[in-house]
Amino acid sequence: MNVLSAFQNDLFLSEEEKQTGFWVQDNLHIAHALSPLYASFQLPAMTYGTKQGFKTLKLPIYQFVVKLADGKMYQQNIPFPGDVNDRLKEHQEAVKPLLPRLKPRLYEYVNEVFLPFYTEVKRSAERPLSLKEAEEKVKELHDFYKKAWQLHFEIVMPRSDLGMMLEELYGALTGDANTAYVYDLLEGVMNKSLETDQALWELTDTVKRSDPLKQAFTEQKSEEIEANLLGTAEGREFLKNLQSFLNEYGYRSANSHEFIDETWVENPLHALSIIAGYVRKDYDFKKNYEDVVKKREESYRDVLAKMPECEEKEQFKLFYGWALDAWGLDEDHHFYIDAMLPATARLFLLNVGTLLADHQVIHQPQDIFHFYYDELLEVLKTPVASHELIVNRKQEFEENRHKKTPPAYGTPPQTGEDPLLERVFGKMGPPEVDETQKIFKGSAASRGVYTGVVKIISDPSQFSKLKQGDILVCETTAPAWTTLFSLAGAIVTNAGGILSHAGTVAREYKLPAVLGTKVAVDLLKDGDVVTVDGTNGVVTIEQQ
Repeated sequence: MNVLSAFQNDLFLSEEEKQTGFWVQDNLHIAHALSPLYASFQLPAMTYGTKQGFKTLKLPIYQFVVKLADGKMYQQNIPFPGDVNDRLKEHQEAVKPLLPRLKPRLYEYVNEVFLPFYTEVKRSAERPLSLKEAEEKVKELHDFYKKAWQLHFEIVMPRSDLGMMLEELYGALTGDANTAYVYDLLEGVMNKSLETDQALWELTDTVKRSDPLKQAFTEQKSEEIEANLLGTAEGREFLKNLQSFLNEYGYRSANSHEFIDETWVENPLHALSIIAGYVRKDYDFKKNYEDVVKKREESYRDVLAKMPECEEKEQFKLFYGWALDAWGLDEDHHFYIDAMLPATARLFLLNVGTLLADHQVIHQPQDIFHFYYDELLEVLKTPVASHELIVNRKQEFEENRHKKTPPAYGTPPQTGEDPLLERVFGKMGPPEVDETQKIFKGSAASRGVYTGVVKIISDPSQFSKLKQGDILVCETTAPAWTTLFSLAGAIVTNAGGILSHAGTVAREYKLPAVLGTKVAVDLLKDGDVVTVDGTNGVVTIEQQ
């Protein structure tokens, strides 16, 4: 076994830590195995970012500590060391002035901090670098990752506070025990994920209105679409418009939290394949979105009509206005931080990889992702051939990708369930399965009942399996998966709660959704017929 450096050792979960702490695999946000270089950036940034961000917001939790085991990310929640009730009051005072302007606050950071840094990273990705320059730029990127993830938590956490405040007021004013209904009143809020999908549908409509374009998309293999489009003036104009789309929306990849996966902006085939699927479907994005907005406005008026006239009702209306303005923040912050940061970093790191390949340190630029951060700095200082190390790391990475890992290590603390964490991560505890009745349960994330055929989707390489009306069953979803929601009939996931990405987007698309079942991917297989009851959080197996 290789001896780990001090930096690498701090990334890994030790046997002692597995026994003395409680570590949960975060399969909601990062379910895949991480490459060494990405882990070197993401894990220290999350550990540091939560500590500093939670301190700024005076949260009644000290920090999250994240570490690796078999390539997967595990998280331990460190409780606040002082009086939690006093800390909670401090937290409420700290977030109070932020609530009216959560979205403007995000975009101030985007325009003043993130986009200027990305501009510099892109410049460093496009010009030749010396070894010394590359070393300094890698260090700058590593430092920025920590800053970015501190801001990430400072940006997203107050929105969750606002949601819980709305729930409390809604329950008190209506007497409805299902306070989570308040999130149905926040549908139809445009965000960067919906905006991306809308732009793809606009490109699709252009194809549908043109016989030559339609032929390029419907009669050719996906790999041949671009070549056929280049053959006509109309096709070349379409590719020009597609490039404009990619320049704005293309900084995403199959797994947002990773360096190793190709981004859309690098290869138009990703977007072309999605458009090819859309061409075969009759769907009006604009009309469906307008219908969601209309339904939301009607539901809000109905709720207000049932509330008594009082001071609390006026407070509900005020908080609701703030929430409606801010509700797209969850997808927007992901667009600008979770996705755009690693996407732009990847392009820069590939340029550094080219430099190392020129110095015979590695065979190809992509090999750079199999170094740990400290190793990368070392070979930039003193270029030494590392081919055998990279071969071993690639093998280890592939093994980790397919390895079945435990959902947690250690003994869970004997504390009550946090309602906010449940909203995001789903219900804690064991899965709820009734083999006699052939049902299993999860969080009721989006209302409605739908019966259809199961398609298990493990990663974006399997997106083409999902046909119109199929039930999407997966571990979790991320913004790159949003393109499937206009095809699916319902959603079932292993991980996540009503405020996870899958829950938020399912409500926008009016798809029944049962999330956080913990077992769906293991119990079901392609071709099974199930009924998804998103109102009650129940999945019934009809035929296997």
